[in-house]
Amino acid sequence: MRFLLLVAAAAFSCAAFGNSPPPLDAVLQARIAESETPACVAVGVVGEQPRTAFGCSPEAGKVAIDENSIFEIGSITKGLTGILLADMVLRGEVKLDDPASKYSRPGAKLPTRDGREITLRDLVTHTASLPRMPPGFNPKNPLDPYADYDADALYEALAKTELSRDIGTSSAYSNFGFMWLSEMLARRGGKSYEALLVERVLEPLGMPSTRVVVPPAMQARVVTGHNSLYLPVPAWNDVMDLAGVGGVRSSLADMMRLAEALAGRRSTPLDQAIALAATPLHRLGDPSLNIGYAWSMRDRESRRTYNHGGGTGGFASMIVFEREKKTAAVVLVDANTRFDDLALHLVDPDFPLARKRVALVTDATLRQQYVGNYELRPNFVITVFEDGDRLMARATGQSAAEVFRQGTDSFAYRVVDARLAFTRDKEGKVDGLVLHQAGRQLPAKRVAGP
Repeated sequence: MRFLLLVAAAAFSCAAFGNSPPPLDAVLQARIAESETPACVAVGVVGEQPRTAFGCSPEAGKVAIDENSIFEIGSITKGLTGILLADMVLRGEVKLDDPASKYSRPGAKLPTRDGREITLRDLVTHTASLPRMPPGFNPKNPLDPYADYDADALYEALAKTELSRDIGTSSAYSNFGFMWLSEMLARRGGKSYEALLVERVLEPLGMPSTRVVVPPAMQARVVTGHNSLYLPVPAWNDVMDLAGVGGVRSSLADMMRLAEALAGRRSTPLDQAIALAATPLHRLGDPSLNIGYAWSMRDRESRRTYNHGGGTGGFASMIVFEREKKTAAVVLVDANTRFDDLALHLVDPDFPLARKRVALVTDATLRQQYVGNYELRPNFVITVFEDGDRLMARATGQSAAEVFRQGTDSFAYRVVDARLAFTRDKEGKVDGLVLHQAGRQLPAKRVAGP
């Protein structure tokens, strides 16, 4: 019955409520009904009256989260780091165009290109030409990848880094760069990254439940994260002075206070720093897209919205705000399942909500054509098999997942953002596939079974 109610909610529209927008709970439930994978979601909207709502997919069980539940917010942390940097610029402690070498470990070998050094501006706008992750990044525990990566490892990686593009010319998202920026700001502030963030950003904004390390008194409020199959996964832990990359945890109540300040809905001691952090610093190719102090900006007609998303092994998050209309939305998810569109839609209703993809009918005769083993590399095979009327795919060492047909010889997963495109020989027989995932295209030949 609950599932049927959720599906019915998808039909809600402004027309059903006159000229008023549908209730936030109805919007959330409709969006959850369209999710490809299970999750529990906390959402808050900043406006004339703050609103919150909470909901779970039927497979995720009953709602057990509230505004005080503590989530990993992932890379939204970078936005907080950007505000911290803006505050330090306003205090005269650093300059945006200072070279990073001025605040790095003394004597460290740092990457340069054609005599040009990386600056704080390059790091906070992702234009430093650094790779997404440090060279040689190989966590001991992939389920908690940042736990053993410290400042020594960071500077060893910097010494090995060769830049493939000119500094400051193009934006390429870099966790590596924000690890480095975090370490430098902590070094310049003379205390740990968390202590500096608490003193300069979190306390002035009134965010007592936002920390890198959750104190014992708050542990009971910490939410368990889940993967896309809604299986529990370990928490992520960052080495303190590199934690500005994505190591902060927060509650919906605290994130609403942040959203109010970002949108200009309330005044705080950080008004000037927030205004500076929201200043465009670099165009992201498209004239309508810019980046400031880590915050992305999107211009559409006369509107400018700002956003930053986050994701860890077991969580997803998004914050969107518009300063002119003083509105904002926050979405926190207890699974590695994106609801970014929900936050964007709640600030800009013209931004469409995601819809569940529709699977094309695939009869038994057609399913049989794809059944087989496909070798991507030695000892790594994708096995495609039938399970009743479903077509399943299982990679070596991984769980099986259903794939559904989107087009001719094209199948997609629901649990991960990946697609299988099958290939055929001259006689029309399936002889291989191409795995499309994370911007890569990995071909695999059909091979004999084990």
